[in-house]
Amino acid sequence: MDASLLAPLSETHPCGDDLSFSGHFDAIREMRREDDPSLDQGAWVTTLKVADWPGVEALCAQLLRERSKDLRLAMWWTEAAAMQRGYAGLADGLALCASMCELHWEHLHPLPEDGDASQRIGNLAWLLNRVVALSASLPINAARHTLRDLAAARQLQQQMERRPEEASQAAEGRLTLEQVQRAVRETPAEQLLGAVSSIRRCLEQLEVLQRICDAQLGDEGPSFAAAREALDAAADDMTRLCRSVGLHGETAEQEKVEEAVATAAPPKAAAPAAHGLHSREQALQQLREVAAFFRRTEPHSPVAYLADKAARWGNMPLHQWLQTVLKDPGALAHVDELLGVEREHPGS
Repeated sequence: MDASLLAPLSETHPCGDDLSFSGHFDAIREMRREDDPSLDQGAWVTTLKVADWPGVEALCAQLLRERSKDLRLAMWWTEAAAMQRGYAGLADGLALCASMCELHWEHLHPLPEDGDASQRIGNLAWLLNRVVALSASLPINAARHTLRDLAAARQLQQQMERRPEEASQAAEGRLTLEQVQRAVRETPAEQLLGAVSSIRRCLEQLEVLQRICDAQLGDEGPSFAAAREALDAAADDMTRLCRSVGLHGETAEQEKVEEAVATAAPPKAAAPAAHGLHSREQALQQLREVAAFFRRTEPHSPVAYLADKAARWGNMPLHQWLQTVLKDPGALAHVDELLGVEREHPGS
């Protein structure tokens, strides 16, 4: 990430001007706009509008350096970087957004109006929704297939296995699992493992951004749960895909980390006593060890993923866990009321 994108514009006005109603924002919106090629054009066939992602990235970078520190510019830059460089670009963009919020929160555009930060909160919610969408729609192999393509191909494969007599008809004109797997085998190993590493970096930067937003917005901030779950799923899918073609670089690295953590852990947490578990930390550590075991011995099993998730949940307070598993704010508020969970509000 280019540090010049974060540099203050001046001592007196570090974030510069608000460009909300400028022609620059209109130009960016037009460059981002693109037609959906899957829609039927009917009798009036026209040339489809294609987004100019290099133009979006370049103009956003110029404005961030020269005119305005604006969360929307950072988010559009993130989107453009992801569309051009995949998960690595998304990770760079999330790092930019996190650093922008950390360094310039007080003066960052759009500024709150009379203490109301709803516009900035809405911008963050838009970014998180884009993270969810991009998590499954960025290229994963040399043929530029996506995890969404992979999921559809797996579903088609299951359909063909259930009804083999209709397999040829079902596969006609559709992407098959064999085609995706062949493209994966033809993709350089460093590209596949790089995607896994980049997705994990996305998760790290998302966590940094969440910590900053939680500190500044409290319970008024948007939920990060869906974005985190989407990236978690992407990391899991890509890791399994790498293992399916014999690539275990990420696994080996992860096992080294786990071994170091286990060595550094207090004796009580590292291994349960002979006569059972005696502490909460022992139980959580055993879940992590179960996850590590299944990652080594049954890489395609969901047990490792579920055990890891259970261990993470075990370290969450109730209100954070509820935000993770409940997506509907209304349902979350209802459960809070039933359980008597009181949420803290900024300034209370």
